[in-house]
Formats: sequence, structure tokens, C-alpha cells
Amino acid sequence: MNRRNFIKSTLPLGMLPFVINGISLRSLAAPSPLIVDPCAVTDRSMVIIFLNGGNDIVNTTVPLNQLASYALHRPNIHLPESSLIELDSSLPPNQQLGLHPQLTGFKSLYDDGLMSIVQGVSYEEPNRSHFTSLQNWLTGSGGPLVNEDTGWLARFLQHRYPAYNGNPFIDEPDPIAVLFGDMNNRGFYTTEPYKWELNLSGQDPAGFYSLVSSMSGDPILNIPITENGEMLTHIAEIENSVNIYAQRISETYYVGSNSTVLYPDNTLGNQLKSIARMLNGGSRTKIFMATMGGFDNHSYEVNSGDSTIGNHANRLEELGDAVKAFQDDLENLNLDSNVTTVIFSEFGRKIIQNANYGTDHGTLSSVFVIGKGVEGGVVGTNLDLDDQDTQGAANPLALQHDYRQIFATLMQDWFGADDSSLEDTFISPSFYSQKLPLINTTHIVPGSCYYVPVIPVVSANINVKVMLEGFYVESQANMHTNLLTSLLIPLSNPYTIAPFNYPGTETITTYPAGTVDWVLVELRPVSNLSEIVARKAMLIRYDGIIMDVDGNPGINFQSVPDTEYHIAVYHRNHVAVISSEPIFLNASGLIYDFTQSDDRAYGTEQLKQLGSDFVMIAADADGNQVINSLDFNLYQENKGLNSVYNKADFNADGNVDAQDYNLWLENRSKLGQLKY
Repeated sequence: MNRRNFIKSTLPLGMLPFVINGISLRSLAAPSPLIVDPCAVTDRSMVIIFLNGGNDIVNTTVPLNQLASYALHRPNIHLPESSLIELDSSLPPNQQLGLHPQLTGFKSLYDDGLMSIVQGVSYEEPNRSHFTSLQNWLTGSGGPLVNEDTGWLARFLQHRYPAYNGNPFIDEPDPIAVLFGDMNNRGFYTTEPYKWELNLSGQDPAGFYSLVSSMSGDPILNIPITENGEMLTHIAEIENSVNIYAQRISETYYVGSNSTVLYPDNTLGNQLKSIARMLNGGSRTKIFMATMGGFDNHSYEVNSGDSTIGNHANRLEELGDAVKAFQDDLENLNLDSNVTTVIFSEFGRKIIQNANYGTDHGTLSSVFVIGKGVEGGVVGTNLDLDDQDTQGAANPLALQHDYRQIFATLMQDWFGADDSSLEDTFISPSFYSQKLPLINTTHIVPGSCYYVPVIPVVSANINVKVMLEGFYVESQANMHTNLLTSLLIPLSNPYTIAPFNYPGTETITTYPAGTVDWVLVELRPVSNLSEIVARKAMLIRYDGIIMDVDGNPGINFQSVPDTEYHIAVYHRNHVAVISSEPIFLNASGLIYDFTQSDDRAYGTEQLKQLGSDFVMIAADADGNQVINSLDFNLYQENKGLNSVYNKADFNADGNVDAQDYNLWLENRSKLGQLKY
């Protein structure tokens, strides 16, 4: 496939976790409901609700200044004036709207100053295909000159987190975006598959981890070049991300809770209820997307005997009640200053009705923006119902607001994106230079607080296994602990001396069980193996597992850029090794095992096989990665010492003797790949 979904919803297995914060458990709530720090925007989220099928905006928000034309063009499906909910009598006539009678929830939100309605929204030369129009909205395309293949949300997030690779990192432990609902195999298109988002489509977040845990099995082979093959490819490619985030979904979902608000028991209500609960559990996900279908009403949009009921009325009731419950829940949870909701559909319907008590694909529509941070009101004037194209849809030339203006405004005024971010996201200046009054002054991000792109850093964690020749007991396939038994291992980092010159302050007060000796571990970038990103003195256990000074297995580096690395392991009198493969350090459950094969170490003959294991080569007494006469000289200088922790004691029995000489003799002329 040359185009990948940014948020992908395929089949039930395609539900990657954009999930919850089960580690820091930090809430999105502001420090005080009365004080909003304009620069404290890192916890803000946006919930995008897509109304799938093309919502009939004319029956959703009826232009009260054109009731005669409204009835003329829709003789059988227009709503009686008496049934309409007057939105705001203080508005000028050309903005007076009557809400559908089922939108009592929207009326309440508007009256509380929590809703802005942006009218006359689309793009130049709007397309009336469901697929193409939605693709345009999601890629930032539309119009005669704009045709993008990547998703604008992906471009926005790429600018904000330029090195993000789909894994958690410090300050952003959650997936950057998450999808609920059905996008009919579409989403936020990107050329890099499944990097930015995970999909909970059709899933109960609480049960996601259990589902993923039951999916173990052989890898998928011989994937066919078919639509089903694309789905199988999707499953294979998301497997790593699923494993990383799956437990986090369940943990944070269980930590979070909803308030006493009663959500409607429908698809959208359940999606929004889950989002609120996840946010309350500490999720820092930036973009949530919920979906609601049922708006493609070519027939029986209304009942033939009563236009206030029918398919469209049912959908609007579900929408209004679910969004109202969501906003009330956020307020009760003290999260409402951190969440803005945007509702859109891929196009509106025609102004004229068809012969089946329905409407056909149209052009212009409206976008609803909701939240405590929103500047409530109506932006733009009512559609002119008499200004139609040749097919009876709103005249595309009457376009008032390009949808990209709306999202560019929100990206900057709500998220704090600077102009360079908007330029990368929306390409053409006309889409981001004409902002709209959507965010109120209390919550708008001032220019002095626009974010600086974040290079993701992680608390890198990986298990590494390596064996040391001389320490290794072939009959037991592990290492002896003679230095520990003799209490010869120093209590602080021994790598402060040349050639290592590592100034680390690692110390131990009590030897962890099974300690063999100290090792020095480094991260080196793929692009330059001579560069050192991070270093740490650690302990190695009898079974080869490297552990921290507290005895916990695994290598942990705080605040390192989130990318792939090679891992280097040094020992004070062994030839160092570096991993032959670059690896992501926060890959859950990964063990890099140097003992499996000589191929696990970069270079040739960097490990020696003893029995079933491959071990680091002993007798590099001076640590210069060459076993030569200099190492023999050091052996000669220290020969005969007993009960010592000495670099010439190659077999770690505490004595410098003939056994150590034999190791030097066997390994002389060995060369390592790493040097200081």
C-alpha cells in the first residue's frame, strides 16, 4: 500500500492502544478551577467526533430568517417552526438559528457559553464522494491545487514530536492519538504505518490487555496481495505497539472513573464515556477520535407523517445527549479546562429534498466546537437557501470558512503550535493565517507560550545478557561468584580510571544476590557507533543478566532520545562487545542476549564459544581492546597477588596466577571493535 491510515480501523484485531496513563497517574485537571496557566498546555487534549455519512446541517440548524424558503425547498421534510429550539435571540437575523428539537443538549451547552457553531464550512470545489471528501478532511486536501497524501494531524504531531517512533517516552507516556469507532478502513493517512496512533475500535479498554495477551502464536507468513492481506499486514505491523501499550490501557482505565453523570447507552455515548474515564485515569493522549454513523439519509430521513422524528432525529438525539453528558462529566472530574471537542461531517446534504423523504449529498456544512476554553457563539452567517448549485446543494462559491482554518486555529490557540508548525501541517498560508475566534481569552495560548518541538526522550529499559570468560563455569552454564564470596567486589563504580574515565557515582551498600562483578554499559546511536549517548556502571549476575545496583534486572537510562541504539558492554579485563543489531530500548519484554551466537556482537570473532554459550573474551587487562604484550606486562607486575580485586585476575578467583596467564596466552592478538 502506498498510503497508510494515520488512525486505522480494520477488523477487531486492529485496535491499537491509544491509552491511559498507568504509570504517573497524573490527571489532566488544572491546579485550580479558578486559575488557568496559559503556558500549561502540555496536558491538553482534543476530541474529534466524526459524523459518518454527511450530516444534514439544514435540518440540524435551521436558518430562522429563511423559514419560507426552507419550507419551499423541503415541503415534506422541513421541521415545523413550533418544534425548533431557538438558539440565541440576541444574534443578528442572518445568524438566527433553530436547533432540531432533539438537540436539547446542544442548546444547554450553547447557553452555558460552551459551544461555537462555525457556518458555511467546506473547501473549494468540494467532492461529494464519502471516501474522497473524508480523505480530503483527514489529509488537509481539497480545492484545485491542494492534494496531500499524508494526514494533517500526523504532520502536526510530527512537527511537535520530530523523533517520535510510536513508543512511550518521558512526559508523554501515552499514545499520541487514539481512535474509537468505525472509520470504514480509513483514518489519518500517513506514509509511515501505524506510527502515530493506536486503535481501540470496537474494544472495551478494560478488556484490551486480556485480549492482546491471548493473541500469542506463530508469525503470519505468506501474506496474500489482497484486501485481506492488507489487514493481515496491519496486524503484523502493529504487534509491537500493541505489546508496549496493552497493559497500560487496562491499568489506566481501571484507575480512572466517571462521575455520576448518566451517558446515553449508545455507541457515541460509550466512546465518550471511555475517553473521559481514560483522561481521569491520567491519560495524556493529545488527539482522541470518536465516530458515529447513520447520517447518510437518502431515504426516510424523517417519518412521512412527522418530520420531527425518524432516522435523523434519532441520530441527533444520540449526538446531543452524548456530548452533553461528556462535557458534564469532564466538568465534574475537573477536566473541562483541558479538553476541547470538535464535531464535523464530510459534507452537508442538498438544500432540496428528494422523493424518498431524504436528502442527497451536498456541499457546505457547519462545525461545532465545544468546551470550557471555547469562545461561545456563532461564527459566520446562515446558508442562503435560495443560493443553490445546479443540483440543489448549497452553492460551493458561498464557502465562508475552509475547514483547515478551523483546525489551524485550534492547533495554535488551543495546543500552542507556532507558525512553523502550522506551515508544516497545512502547507498553504491561506489556511493558517486567517484564524477564527474559537478559543476564549482565558484559555488561548499566547505567542510567548507556543511550544518548542519536543525531541522525545525515554526512560530506556532493556534486559541484556552476557557471560564473562574466566568467570564462566561451563558445566553449570553460568558464572561463579568467587569475588562476591570473598567480599572483594568494590562498593562503588570501578570505571573512573583510564581508559574508561567514567565519573559515575554508582554505589552499593549491600551486594545483590548472585553478583559477579561490575560492568560498564553504553548506548551508541545507529548513525555513529563512536558516539556515546549514555553510560552507566552496573552489576552482572551469575546468569549473565545485567542488573542495577539495587539488584533489579534490566538496564535503565533516564531521559535519552527515543530512537534505536546499539548497546555496548565493557568489563575491566575483557574485550568489550557492542550489539550487532540496533534495538528500541523501551520494547516491552525484550532481552538482548549476547550468549546466543557470535553474530550477536558487532564485528567478527568478538565472542568465544564455551559449551552452549558465547562469552566475552578475557585478558584485556589495560582495557584498550587489544590483547597484547601490554596486558602480559600487567600480569607480570601483579603476579602472585592473593585475595585482591585486580585487573590481571582474568578468572576472578581473587588471585593473579598461572591460570590467568593461560587465558592471556590463549587470547593474545584478539582485537575488539570499540576503543576510547
